[in-house]
Amino acid sequence: MLTRAGTCDVAEVDASDSEAFERVVLDAVARADAGEGGVDIRIAHLAARSGVGAAAGDAVGATVANALSAVNVLSVASRVNRAYSEGIARVPRVVLASSGSVYGEASMTADGAPIASRVGDGTDHPTSTYAATKRSSELLAKAHVATHARAGAGGVSVIVARIFTVFGPRGRPDMAVWRFIKQLTSGARLTRFGDGQSTWRDYVYVDDVVDALTRALMVDLDVPESSDGFEIVNIAGARPVFLSEIIAACEEACGTSSAVDELPQRPGDVGGTYGDITEATALLDWTPKTTLRDGLRRTVAWWTSPEADEYRDVE
Repeated sequence: MLTRAGTCDVAEVDASDSEAFERVVLDAVARADAGEGGVDIRIAHLAARSGVGAAAGDAVGATVANALSAVNVLSVASRVNRAYSEGIARVPRVVLASSGSVYGEASMTADGAPIASRVGDGTDHPTSTYAATKRSSELLAKAHVATHARAGAGGVSVIVARIFTVFGPRGRPDMAVWRFIKQLTSGARLTRFGDGQSTWRDYVYVDDVVDALTRALMVDLDVPESSDGFEIVNIAGARPVFLSEIIAACEEACGTSSAVDELPQRPGDVGGTYGDITEATALLDWTPKTTLRDGLRRTVAWWTSPEADEYRDVE
């Protein structure tokens, strides 16, 4: 996504293809009205090989999609900045979508309550290929910012958004909410990985995620607390939801219930995710606005509308 003068361009391009991606950016520069301040282009890098299972099945593809593409996007941004050093055009910001999975297994209190993962918590023990590639992209972005800051040319600021479990219309078909709504609305039995109490997720509605990413694109980092040009924030609902609770909430939203078939836990799945959003609130003035109940109600309304016709049979 490229934003300029309040507009948004969506281009289908392989983000790991340097020449192709650079053409997209340069085309945006050429089409834009530079005006007095030049062309201001900001990039939200959302392309990825998403999901634990998909990354495990194609580790090379996941590395290219999640790590190499991040390096390429940042390199193109810096090349544009150097090429237009006189101020005709500039890419001052790249927002890099990462994942709450980089934290690995969430900590627990002595009585078994989940503890929220903070931005400063350790990320050195990924439990999946997906998490490892996302953490790699973060480190590569940080190194890129530092290198160009020392060189004094081509610099671009980066905000890493560690996004937790997103739900809402047009979600991924491998996600639990999608599966449960599909099974409930078709009268099928529910399938659950584990006992429902041993895993939990921090759910955040898609509209709230878009709001956070938009704020991250536009926020000013030219303040003393953020002078290095690299920041990390958690984008989360800031509440752990156990699997049994999300099933009950989906049943309520769908107005029906179903028997549950329990399957073994999937390899690489973390026990739980739960994000502390302190940094996102402070830097972006952002908090999630949509409750789990309202978000699921909106998701079911979309799922049962004609707009979702092409999505219902996706596996």
